[in-house]
Parts: sequence; structure tokens; C-alpha cells
Amino acid sequence: MVVTKQAFSQDGSVDEYILSNTNGTRLHVTNWGARVTRFIIKDGHGTERDIVPGFETYEQWQASLKIDDPYFGATIGRVAGRIHPSNNVTIANKHCELPEIQPNLVCLHGGKEGFDKKLFAVEIVSNAHPASVKFTYVSPDGEEGVPGTVELSVLFALTEDNAMHIEYAGRLVDGIESMLNPTNHTYWNLTGFSEPTIHNHVCRLAADRYMATYPDHVMVPTGELLPVSNTALDFTTMPRKYSEGLDTFDKQTVRGYDHIFAASESPVENIREVARVWSESSGLRLTVLSDQPALIMYTGNWISDELVGKYGVRYRNYAAVAFETQRFPNAVNIPEFRSQVLLHPGEIFGHRVVYKLDHI
Repeated sequence: MVVTKQAFSQDGSVDEYILSNTNGTRLHVTNWGARVTRFIIKDGHGTERDIVPGFETYEQWQASLKIDDPYFGATIGRVAGRIHPSNNVTIANKHCELPEIQPNLVCLHGGKEGFDKKLFAVEIVSNAHPASVKFTYVSPDGEEGVPGTVELSVLFALTEDNAMHIEYAGRLVDGIESMLNPTNHTYWNLTGFSEPTIHNHVCRLAADRYMATYPDHVMVPTGELLPVSNTALDFTTMPRKYSEGLDTFDKQTVRGYDHIFAASESPVENIREVARVWSESSGLRLTVLSDQPALIMYTGNWISDELVGKYGVRYRNYAAVAFETQRFPNAVNIPEFRSQVLLHPGEIFGHRVVYKLDHI
């Protein structure tokens, strides 16, 4: 069997599914938040490493939320990223008020209890190579202030070339209009946290533009696309270590990379490379491929150093980096991108992303 199941909570309500391949690589995903809990792979020296952060059990995860919630490994929805203003969003011909998660009317990552906190139904799709498991959640009308009943399925597969494939499929079950823009929030430290931060990771991005933010609201996108050239956001001209740019950001507001990079202006037909990052010390390289227009690269700028995870690892600022592929954040409030996140009867929302590991 290449898919096994084990309890992740003491009461048995939360399970963890382990997908494996013939290389010994294992991907662990739980039905709580369709969340990646482990990615175990041999590095360039033959040493097995778990290269994603997380916690040993559901109970430990719940306890961690009282300290900080970096959304480790989670499926984010209905809508990933920030929406501003959150108190006057027009959907289905009515004005909707979304939860304020951050100050000044900002809704973040689906609201107070987004998809990352929901229990998904599970189907083992393939118990042969490549292993695959599908997680499905039905979000009722009005949940977190959003009209329409929406069903989202998230298919995880682990292939023989050590790639995690994720395919999202969403549909409007009931209602005249809703919105959907999920992403995956797995963080990566390619040393398995033997280096406590990703300062020495080297990154290259395909995107040569990024989305501007408001001067008085530095995390809220305006919709304007600007060139990355001659800025700290230029990972396109040549690969760069994160250490070269992290110290250039204001420590009170942004602290590091948490920017929207534009790979295109709308979804494309085929997946293409949007990011590549590698560790010279471990010899591991991660390549991200997606059919989505936006890539949010977040270097864990606000991860609390009070979080102690698997294997007793103490996390901290910059402990790992997330590559969130999606439609543009705040698109519902940006006329030129609004249609990308709206969902109507008979439409199927699609999103594909691949996180592929190999050796440098």
C-alpha cells in the first residue's frame, strides 16, 4: 500500500494520510484543514529530512494556535490573502460584511475560521503509484460572510519524481454567485531546520512584476503591477540568497518578503515554473509550477519563537518560506481582476500547482 492512514487526534476524529513513493519519500496530509504535516525526503547527502514545519498531533496543533497561527501546511479558503475593505464587498448583488481579522477592515485567509480549520471528507483515489488522496469540504451559504454554498475538492498526489501535486476543483452548489480563491500554505526549510532560518536559501522567480500596495496600508494590494527591476524584489535577473534582501525591510511593518508576484495577468492553460529555491548545504532544490497568475512569497516574517514543533524544533522569524499560488489577492475589490475569483452556477473553478523536489 502506498497510502496509509493513522490517527492524528486522541479522539479519532482527525486522521493523517501518508502517501509514499518507491524512493522512500513520504507526504503526510491531515483531514483537518487538508493540511500538509510532513514532507520527508532524502537530501543530497542521503540523509532523511522533514522539510516542512508543523506539530506532532492535532492537540499540539490546537495548543499552538493560542500562541501564533502561521497557517502551517493549510489549505486556505474560501479566499486566500487580504480583502480590504472587508465591510462592503459586493457579491451576488448584495453588500457583504466579512470578518475583520487584521486592523482597519482587513479580512485574511478566509476569515475567523477558514477552510484551514475545517474537517474535510476524504477519499483515497489511488493506492498505487502515484498515490493520491482527495479532500472535500462544502462551505455553507453565508459562512464567514460569503453568500452561496460552495464545494471545494483538493487532490494531493505524490509522484515518483518526488513532486507533490495539488489540484483544486470548486463549484457553486447553491446560489447565484460566490467567490473562491484557495491556496496552499506549506512552508519549506530545505535543511530540515538544521539551519534554523532560510537566510542561506537561494531563490529564483519567473515573475518580473509585482503588485503594488497602498502607502498607508502596506499589505493591501491596489491592483497596479510594477516591474521588480532595481528593487529588493528582483529574483528574476539572477538568483539571490534571502539574506541579501531580508534586512532591507522595515521591521515594524513588513519585516521581509510577503509580496504578490505576477507570473501572468490571468490563469494559463498549462502549468509553468514560477519559483525555484535551493539549499547548498542540504543539496535539495524545490521547484514550484502553477497555472495561476499570482505567487505570494512569504518568508515567515512573523513566525513566533514561542512555537516548538515536531522533533522539538523551535521556530522563529524566517524559519521557512511559503510559495502561495492563487488568483490575485483582493481581486474581488479590483475591477480588472474581480471576475477571476467569482463563481457562478455551472462553472468549475480550477487551480493546479506542483512542488517538485530534486537535488542540485
